Amino acid sequence: MREGTDRAVSVTVGYVMTLAVSTLLLSGLFVAGGSFVETQRERAAQGELTVVGERIAADVETVDRLVASAESRERLTVNRSLTLPDRAAGTAYRIRVSANGTEGALALESDRTDATVEVPFRTSTDVAVRNATVDGGSLRLWWDPDGGAGGGGAVVVSER
Repeated sequence: MREGTDRAVSVTVGYVMTLAVSTLLLSGLFVAGGSFVETQRERAAQGELTVVGERIAADVETVDRLVASAESRERLTVNRSLTLPDRAAGTAYRIRVSANGTEGALALESDRTDATVEVPFRTSTDVAVRNATVDGGSLRLWWDPDGGAGGGGAVVVSER
């Protein structure tokens, strides 16, 4: 019989090595999977924000056409409610309306993801749109006859 054999140690070392390699592989899969899920969440948010932005832009242009075709803007009443989701891909979002002349843009930004979408819109030459920032959700688009530069009136986007 030999004294000082190390046979049982090799089984234990092999077991520990197998656990270590398995742990490394699983943690790598979790990191890669988490990155994939985050990318998909951001894409979903961008898609939803694009649809929301296009709906708002279409309604801004609708109010613009109503105002442009009116005979008397001082007595004109336009009040359009727009029901939108409070969240996009599970996160709240903000809408920034910016207009300069006949061209404007809606910038929609998600709170927790890096998703940002910009949707352009156009208005008539003599119809202004008031710059504003509102939270996502139900909105009100309305004509303010005294709200434009020089008292000429403006299309207003506000929270409902």
